[in-house]
Amino acid sequence: MDFQGFQSSFSTIAILSVIAILICLALYSYHKQKSLPVGSRWLLGTLRAITLTIIALLIFNPVFFKSELVEREPKLLVLFDNSESLAIEKGDYRGIQSINELLTELAFETRTEASIDFFSFGNDTRPVLSPDSLRFSESQTNFTEAITQIEELQDDYNVAIIISDGIITIGRNPLIQAAGLGIPVFTIATGDTSAVRDVTINNILTNNTGYTESNHIVEVEVSQNGFSGSETVLTIFDGQKNAVTSEELSFSASEEVQTIQLELPLKEEGLQAFQVQIEALDEEWSTENNTRTFSIDVLDSKTRVLHIASEIHPDVKAIRSLLLSDPSYELSTLTWLGGNSFVETESPNVDDLDLIVLHGMVQGDWLPNQEELITQTPTLYIELPRTRRNSVERLPIRLLNNQGAQIFELNIIPNANNEDHPILEVSEVNYDALAPILTSLRATVNGVDITSLLNTQFQNMVTPNTVLAIADRGNSRRAHIAAWGWHRLFQSTNETERLFAEELFLNTITWASNNPDERLLTITPSKSVFNSSESVIINASLVNESGESESDAAIEFHLIDESGNDRVFNMTNNGAGRYSIQFESLSNGLYSFSATARKGSRTLDEQTGEFLVEDSSSELINTVRNDPFLNSLALESEGSFFIYNQIQNFWETLRDKGTLTSTEELVEAYIHPIRSIFWFVLVILLLGAEWLLRKNYSLP
Repeated sequence: MDFQGFQSSFSTIAILSVIAILICLALYSYHKQKSLPVGSRWLLGTLRAITLTIIALLIFNPVFFKSELVEREPKLLVLFDNSESLAIEKGDYRGIQSINELLTELAFETRTEASIDFFSFGNDTRPVLSPDSLRFSESQTNFTEAITQIEELQDDYNVAIIISDGIITIGRNPLIQAAGLGIPVFTIATGDTSAVRDVTINNILTNNTGYTESNHIVEVEVSQNGFSGSETVLTIFDGQKNAVTSEELSFSASEEVQTIQLELPLKEEGLQAFQVQIEALDEEWSTENNTRTFSIDVLDSKTRVLHIASEIHPDVKAIRSLLLSDPSYELSTLTWLGGNSFVETESPNVDDLDLIVLHGMVQGDWLPNQEELITQTPTLYIELPRTRRNSVERLPIRLLNNQGAQIFELNIIPNANNEDHPILEVSEVNYDALAPILTSLRATVNGVDITSLLNTQFQNMVTPNTVLAIADRGNSRRAHIAAWGWHRLFQSTNETERLFAEELFLNTITWASNNPDERLLTITPSKSVFNSSESVIINASLVNESGESESDAAIEFHLIDESGNDRVFNMTNNGAGRYSIQFESLSNGLYSFSATARKGSRTLDEQTGEFLVEDSSSELINTVRNDPFLNSLALESEGSFFIYNQIQNFWETLRDKGTLTSTEELVEAYIHPIRSIFWFVLVILLLGAEWLLRKNYSLP
C-alpha cells in the first residue's frame, strides 16, 4: 500500500506540522498534572495525542493506493426462456418434464469450478434465484432483451448460456447485435422441430381507432398446415360474444397463408373488445391459437374539416385526396372562381368545425360570419402562388411574412431546434433528395409565440426561410405552410417520398384540429391491450396550475372491472411529477379507471380511461423450434450450439474453449480511511478510555 498524499489544499509539511503541534499540546496538557504518577501522565497524554492525530488525519483525508493480483474464478450467466412455448408438449419433447431432465443433466448446483447467476427472459429480462422458480408463462419472447442483458453484464462474466426454443415473437432479430458481444454465447435448443396439422391466426391488422356508424376494415392473417381441401369459418365476436361478421375459409394447399379482409360495423363509442375465432377442424394439434382478441377505440364522430381553395392547383387536389382517403375525416370543400362564385352550388355546414384549411386566400366575404368563424376555429393556411399576397390582416391565420417577389425551387429541412415536435414524427427520409417546393426566400416568422418547424436550403446552403410554422393561441391552434409544389412529393415514384408527404400533412392537420391539451393530469396505460400473463402498468404525469411538475400530490386510482367492482389504490410517486401503478395479474376483460390528483384539500385534476386484458398468446402461433437461429447466435458470438437431449459434452466443450479457467486479474484501488467506520470506532474507544482513566484519578 503506497501513500499518495492528502486530499487537501494544505501542503504535506503544513499538515505534519499541525499534527506535531497537536501531539505536543496533548502531552503538555497532562505534564502539568503533578498529582498524577509519571506513568499515568504519559498514558493519558499518549491516548489524547493518538486521538487528536487520528482526527486530524481524517480531516485532511489521506489517500493510499493498493494493487494486487487476485485469482478470479469464472462466472457463468445463464438465461432461461420463460415463455409459454417451452411448456408445450409436441413430438419427442415433453415440455416441462424435458426441461427438468435437462436441468438434472446440467446440474448447475453441483458445479464448483465457476459461479453461476440465473436470469429469465420473455417480455423482458429479470434475475431469478433458481431455475426451479420458472413457470414458463410469459406471453412473448424478446430475444433483443436477452442479448442486451448480456451486453450490459459481459464485463462481469466469462460466458453466457441461453436455454430456449429460439422462437422470436416480439422485437428484432438480434444476430447482428450478438456479433459484437465480448463473450461467447452457448445455446441449448429446447422444443420440437416437427410441423403439426394446425390452423393458426398469425396476425390481426386494423386501425386502432374507429368511428361510430362506420364499417371498420379488419385484416386477419391465417396460416394452416395439413388441411388441404378443408373448409371452416372465421367469425368476429363482440365483447358480449355476439357474432358480428364472418367469412368462410377454404384451404387448397397442404401448407398456406391467407389474408382475409372483413368489414366490422362499429356502433358504440369507447374501447371495444372483439374476438376473432376460427371454427376448429378435426385432428387439429391445438385450438388455442384459433382465437385472438383485439380492441378498437371507437370515437363518436369524425374530424370535420372545411377545405377552402382559392385556385385550381395540383396541391389542392393532393390535399383533398389525402383527406378523402382517411376515414377519420369528414371533408367539406369550397373552390373559389372569383367574386362570390364557387364551384360548389351548396354552402357547407360550418357548425362544429374542427379545422378550416385555407388553401390560398379568397377575396371578399365568402361565408356568413367568416371572421368570427375563423377566429374561433383552428386553421391551417397553405399558400398558393396567385393569391399568396391577398390581404388577410383581419384574420389570425398568417404566421409567416412571405412577400418576396422572386420565387425559387428550395429543398425543405427540419428546424434543428424543434425536430422532435410530433408534426415531424414522419418516416425517415433523405431531405436532400426530396423534390423541391416553391416559395420566396423571405418567409419569416411573424410573432414571438410562433414555432418554426421546417426551414429551407438553397443550393445546399441552409436559409433562415421558414415554410412551416405553428402557434397555440388561446383555445385554437394555427399552422401556416408558406410554400407550394407539394404535389410533386405526393406523385413521386419513390414510395418513401409519398409516405413522407402524406404523414407530414396528416400530422399537421391532426395537430391543428386538436385543442391544446390543458390537462394537468395525464394517465397513460403502457399498452391499450395487455395479456393476462403480464403486468399491467399505468403511468401518470402531473403538473400544477403554473405548468410545473408537481411531485407533492396524491393520486387516487379507481379500477373498475366489467362487473362494476370498484377497487381503490394510491399511485406510487416516482418524483419529478411522475406517478405509476402496477397490477401483477388481472383476469380477462375490459377495465375502466378514473384517477384524481389532490394536493392537500385541493383537487388538481381528474381523468378517466380504459384498457383491455386478453388471454391470447403469440407463443402458440409458431411452435417449431428454430435451430438455425440458435446455431447462428452461437456462431456469431464464438460459442457452441446444443440440443436439449444431446448435451453429454456440454461442460467439456466449455472447458476446451477456456471459459471455465480461472484468471489472474490486477485489482487496483484507492483507499480513503475517512470512508472506513473503523477509525471512527477507534476514536470513540480512545476517548472512552481516556474518560475512564480521568474518572479513576478524579480529574474533571
